[in-house]
Amino acid sequence: MSEKIENLIDELISAEENVYGVAIISKDGNLLTQTENWDISNDINQVNELVQTKLELGEKGITSITIQGIKYMIVENTEERKIGTNIKGNGHLIICPIPVGGTGALVCYINPQIGPRDALLEVQQYAQKFDKII
Repeated sequence: MSEKIENLIDELISAEENVYGVAIISKDGNLLTQTENWDISNDINQVNELVQTKLELGEKGITSITIQGIKYMIVENTEERKIGTNIKGNGHLIICPIPVGGTGALVCYINPQIGPRDALLEVQQYAQKFDKII
C-alpha cells in the first residue's frame, strides 16, 4: 500500500509544481506518510479537528490552524476542501478530506508565490485517487 501512496505523491508533485509538501492522513486520523521536506506530525490533531468538524449551514468553524509554527487563516472550509493562507506570505495549505466529507486527508503545502487556487484543481483530483488506496 505505501508504495502506491508514495508513487501517487510523486505524481502529484510532478503534475503540480506549486505543491511543495504533501502529507497523507488515514481515515482513522493517523499520519500515513509525508514528504521529507515537511513535518506535520506534531500538528496532526489540529488537522484532524479541522477535517472532522462538520459544519452546519452558515457555521464558520475553525478560523486558523498552525503547522510547523506557521499560522494559516482558514479562508475556505467546505466538505471538498479546506484552504488556509499565511498572511505574512509564508505559503498556503490545501487540505482535501478523503473521501469528500470524510475523515482522511491529503494535506498540501503550496508555494507562497502563487495563490492556492492555482494548484487546487490538481490537488482535488489527486485526493480522489488517494481515496482508492488509503
